[in-house]
Amino acid sequence: ETYKNLLKKNNVLKKTTYLDIRGNHDSYDVRSLDDPENYYLFHSNLVTPQKSSYLKSVTKGNTTISFLAVDATMNPGPKKLFNFLGHLPEDKLVELASLRRQAMEASEAVVYFGHFPSSCIVSEIPAMEMMHGGLVYLSGHLHTLGGLAPELYTLHHTGTPELELGDWKENRRFRLMAVDNGMLSFVDVTHGKWPVVLVTNPKNSEFLSPQVEHIENILQSKSIRILAYGPVGIKSVSIKINKEDWKTCQHSSGNFYTIDWSPEDYESKVNILRVEVVDGFGDSKEITQSFVVRHEDAEELKYSLYARIILMGSPHTLLMSLWVTGFLMCSVPVVLARLSPAFLEQMTSPGVRGRLCLLMRHRAVYHLYLFTTILVTFGPWHVGEVLSGHVGFVFPWGTIVRGTVLPSFYNFIFSQIHLWAFHQPLLWALVFKTSMSLRVYETSDSKIILAITDIPVTIVLSLQAILLIVLYYFHSSLEICREIAIMLAPMEIVTIMIGFILNGIVSFHIRQMQLNK
Repeated sequence: ETYKNLLKKNNVLKKTTYLDIRGNHDSYDVRSLDDPENYYLFHSNLVTPQKSSYLKSVTKGNTTISFLAVDATMNPGPKKLFNFLGHLPEDKLVELASLRRQAMEASEAVVYFGHFPSSCIVSEIPAMEMMHGGLVYLSGHLHTLGGLAPELYTLHHTGTPELELGDWKENRRFRLMAVDNGMLSFVDVTHGKWPVVLVTNPKNSEFLSPQVEHIENILQSKSIRILAYGPVGIKSVSIKINKEDWKTCQHSSGNFYTIDWSPEDYESKVNILRVEVVDGFGDSKEITQSFVVRHEDAEELKYSLYARIILMGSPHTLLMSLWVTGFLMCSVPVVLARLSPAFLEQMTSPGVRGRLCLLMRHRAVYHLYLFTTILVTFGPWHVGEVLSGHVGFVFPWGTIVRGTVLPSFYNFIFSQIHLWAFHQPLLWALVFKTSMSLRVYETSDSKIILAITDIPVTIVLSLQAILLIVLYYFHSSLEICREIAIMLAPMEIVTIMIGFILNGIVSFHIRQMQLNK
């Protein structure tokens, strides 16, 4: 309600074209698009109950640019613990394809924008494939990753760049963006830092997108063009190219400043443009950027490696691969030790094979450990109200609620942490305990040895309990860690109990061996 009132109070919708889009926080515990709890439905003037994504075209002069909102929020939208990734099922892909066709037919350029980075959208078709040919895809969601990634920009193989923006709530970040003669320029700004400067021509050569922009327009341009903003106006705008003298730009209109130039003088090389802006308070800002007038003159684009990994990778696919690997690492050695020891010996040393086979010859240990591996890997981890009024089933590979399978993120992580940090160490702790039983025949200090062999198992199982306690009492935004602890508790308690049972079975067999000595 406050959001809607602010728009009305400041006449935002009458002053400009205002576009908004849902994020995962807007779909927490929302059953459907027409759910009364879907506040976005009632406080945005652009969406209808039937459509989540939408298209808005803006015309200036002879140029029309279409803005296509990509709503990848889950439908239904579960509670916050299960609502991190975006999801584009088939019906949404069909809707977006239709909107894309309309946009391409009606405009010279298409700007896509959505809450989720393309790497965080789960879809049968890669999100950027669906947006190919677009001038840019604008995203958010990652909140600078706690300050670790303040600038996330990349150029996808489809030719469309993706520009993720830090959040307003905590980091007070906003973006000034302009399309000048078919080329998109932008600058990300922290609120309160004046003046704000953006060179629209020539474009910064570090962010050229030759497959979707007309780079040749730089060579044909007649002026350098700059946008400059200050809280009380701009006093002066000056530019310097390479080692030339400083030159003063002329005020063209509004916040637009220009100066004539001859771009052919800067062919066949990478040039440096410096811009100094002084606002009405006397505060100044100087920016430096490189430019070329021909695409052939540009050096390799300098998108950072960490940004490319984050925006061009697929965390969902990576997590799924690690999940499968974790399952195989925990189950394959156990199955081979029981059913094909000779094959296991080819993969490991004789000593490892012998110790593992010694443990797995106990039928109860084999079946109980393998059952736990399958339970931890495939779930369910939780059965409960993941959507108000609806019972859901939480598996590592997905969450099922209202007949819909929603993609997993945290669920994959929980399962993998358990497989890699607890379940597999438990196996080797039991192997260590069993192998030590061989010494029972060689020493009279069997009680001391058995006590020592309990230490690794006890440590592994105790760490599981400690993890739950730490998560429950750890202070976090929206108390998400506490909710994680509550969700994990049933599975962790069950696996801790099974761990002690396995340890008891192994201890029993060791005592039996001692009695039969």
